[in-house]
Amino acid sequence: MLKNSFLLLIATLLFTDVKSQNPEKDSLTHLLTKAREDTNKVNLLRDIGISVIYQNPPEAIPYFKQAIQLAKKLKFTPGLERSYAATSTAFAFTAQMDSALAYIDTAIQYARVVGDVSRLALVYLNRADAYQNLHNYAAALRNCDTALKYAEQSQNKDRLARIYDIMSDVYRAQQQYPMALNHLDKALALYQQMGNLQMSALAFFNKSNIYRKTNKKDSAILLLKDAIRIADSIRDIQNLSAYNGELAGIYIEQKKIGEAAPLAAVALEYAEQTGNRLQQAVIHDLFYNLYLAQNDIPKAIQSGLKAYAIVKEEKDILREPEVTANLAYAYYKLGNTKEAYHFLKISKDLNDSLVRQQFNDETAKLQTTFQVAQKDKEIQLLNKDKELQQQKLTQQRLLLIAAAVLTLLAFSGIFLLINRNRLRQQMKELELRNRIAADLHDEVGSSLSSIHMLSQMATQKQGMDESQRSILSKVSSNAKETMEKMGDIVWMIKSGENEGSDLKQRMERYAYETGSSKNIDMLIQLEEIENVKLSMEQRKNIYLIFKEAVNNAVKYSGAEKIEIGAAIENKELMLRVKDNGKGFEPSTTGRGNGLDNMRNRAKDLKGKLSIDAAPGKGTVIILSVPI
Repeated sequence: MLKNSFLLLIATLLFTDVKSQNPEKDSLTHLLTKAREDTNKVNLLRDIGISVIYQNPPEAIPYFKQAIQLAKKLKFTPGLERSYAATSTAFAFTAQMDSALAYIDTAIQYARVVGDVSRLALVYLNRADAYQNLHNYAAALRNCDTALKYAEQSQNKDRLARIYDIMSDVYRAQQQYPMALNHLDKALALYQQMGNLQMSALAFFNKSNIYRKTNKKDSAILLLKDAIRIADSIRDIQNLSAYNGELAGIYIEQKKIGEAAPLAAVALEYAEQTGNRLQQAVIHDLFYNLYLAQNDIPKAIQSGLKAYAIVKEEKDILREPEVTANLAYAYYKLGNTKEAYHFLKISKDLNDSLVRQQFNDETAKLQTTFQVAQKDKEIQLLNKDKELQQQKLTQQRLLLIAAAVLTLLAFSGIFLLINRNRLRQQMKELELRNRIAADLHDEVGSSLSSIHMLSQMATQKQGMDESQRSILSKVSSNAKETMEKMGDIVWMIKSGENEGSDLKQRMERYAYETGSSKNIDMLIQLEEIENVKLSMEQRKNIYLIFKEAVNNAVKYSGAEKIEIGAAIENKELMLRVKDNGKGFEPSTTGRGNGLDNMRNRAKDLKGKLSIDAAPGKGTVIILSVPI
């Protein structure tokens, strides 16, 4: 619950720059019917999205996208930056982190054009938060460092505090508690300087959570009491429920039932006042633990059933397995094996469903069901299979060669026939090797996923020294990098309903990431690609030509700006990559730059590749492909 609260506070930070108070959606929509096509309408569309984002994030997204389209038409750069950032936040609220990253990347490009260091601090802060939610902690910290630089330039204490807060969360997730405390103390000091009581209380709560995990429960209790005192002074009822519940939980662990019970009752009262059903379920589950500690099993079951009714109604699939497992245990202690089995089966089915869902969402959080040893054996069996096949093929080749030699002595015509059969057999061998390679690729991909997740989990274990943790982190990083490269290959041959849109997003992501490595401004207009139906081969070759062109421009041109555009003219897709760099002489340039590969791929596409370049005049590469 507190994590959600923190995300809402970050979103509030994003949107207060737009409008301090948002009217209801109906009144804003009424104004929209009378609005002219100007920058005020861009802001109005964004305000409508903001007015509904907390209640229904998907409903907000179309308004933000309309604001983007109008801002592009008007060339309203500040509006583009804010609308892209708002869209990213909406996608983050719906847990679509890939889309959130794509939009915040674009917002960063426009923020650089605007040059407002305070806004730059904010967009990098939001990108860091997206990477944190994706558990890409290295990327989250890199973006925090960049946000920190801009926040220091703008002397914005609120930005600085929230950056330190996210950095603390990243270190806490990795169980690097000293670093987490260090950054949390920096955030707390800034919140206190600004008089931000709500965030100060939240910082006390987060700090108490670290102390609780490190078995410093007395210190955690003192901090929670401070958080409760502050939240009570400002009537922060939403968080008061969580603070009191957390304190009650510690007292239960310490067997101080008399002190825990009234706190749990207060926490439930606040949760009911706010109407937060999921928080009510958390507190009912807390009462379950309270009664269980008193060995009052009937009351524990009553509280567990209340928690279960809520999480089932709210479809909270993360808490539901734990609540049903608790009920199974309580019924078992009561001697009611029938109900114990009933809830145990529900818990198991929910856990199985959760595993399937998270796997399908490519989170890979539960891929521990794939054992590395088992996968290694499968790979070894595949290798042995391949070796046997190769031995058989070698024997067949030898037989064919021997037959050809013998036949050559008798009939030259028979030799030609056998030679053709031999070539045909070689083609079959090549196809067989390709199939084996494809199967091996699939198994390696699964194994790398397991290695990545298992090594990440291993780094979280207690009692591991830093050298071991470093080795495991490197294993995880290498496995993930290899998975990403393999994913690129799979994407190139994978068909889907939205080839154009998928290709556009990949091209934009690659261009922004490559350009940012050398601080090159990337101006990209690839919307036309979304409307093109492409075959697998077309999509692959267009993407590889594009990557080669952008990579050459970034690495060799010395350009400060690269323009990328796409258009449809006379039933041809035109892709244009232009840089303002030092240029080159195409007729004297060596083959190592990949130009021949680009021309060959254009030929495969039945298209044309033109290169307009001269020393000192930059480079323009245009690919035209019939569609």
